[in-house]
Amino acid sequence: MYAALQSILQSILVFMGRVIVNLFLSVSVSGLEHIPRSEALILVSNHFSWFDGPLLMIFLPFRVAFLLAIETERVCFFRFLSRTFNLIPIWRGQVDRKALRTALAALREGRTVGVFPEGGIDPAMSEARERGERIEQIAGHTARHSAKLIRAQSGIGLLATQAQARLLPVAVLGSEKILVNLRRLRRTQVRIRIGHPFGPMTIPEDLPRRQRRQQLDALAHEAMMQVAALLPPGNRGPYQDVA
Repeated sequence: MYAALQSILQSILVFMGRVIVNLFLSVSVSGLEHIPRSEALILVSNHFSWFDGPLLMIFLPFRVAFLLAIETERVCFFRFLSRTFNLIPIWRGQVDRKALRTALAALREGRTVGVFPEGGIDPAMSEARERGERIEQIAGHTARHSAKLIRAQSGIGLLATQAQARLLPVAVLGSEKILVNLRRLRRTQVRIRIGHPFGPMTIPEDLPRRQRRQQLDALAHEAMMQVAALLPPGNRGPYQDVA
């Protein structure tokens, strides 16, 4: 009974969200034909603003259980989204095994799990994440105004190899301008581009720890290359060598 009511609430919120968003944004979606039917996927996308997840939840034709930075649940809006859409809270800056187990369980249930492999919006937080520090500050990190990719974290490689699910690359363009344009009473053009599924990803099971980490980093790089291919060269950051 609860699941049915939750599904109805989700549909209502998605419809309302689309109506409201279309008042302030002009959103186009391309590549819908690349989405496979009846398959659990790992969705990978760039993360230029707080709006990326909600926009994908509204405009993609399937539900996505996004990995959501646990500190954002201090914001009522994101806490409400998390509860309503069964999002997966995750501590950034470390291996969150509880979040990993929850994501794997969701994939086994046939759900699509969404991941932002860059690990956050603000590039200034990258060094802290590399040191394994928990990222708890959220103020001031609402958009990456450079709209350039930063290097992916190895966590996407770990999830992909353990899940053995295919990955679906998606790019969101223009979301970093939304707040600035809203203050100026301007509409923002946002483009959502969906690429071809790829994978599954594998690495040898008997690798030493250091080599295993290197392999996971390489897989994360490969995943972000697929996203970069959907972006103009000026937005690709360190992923310029797209074939």
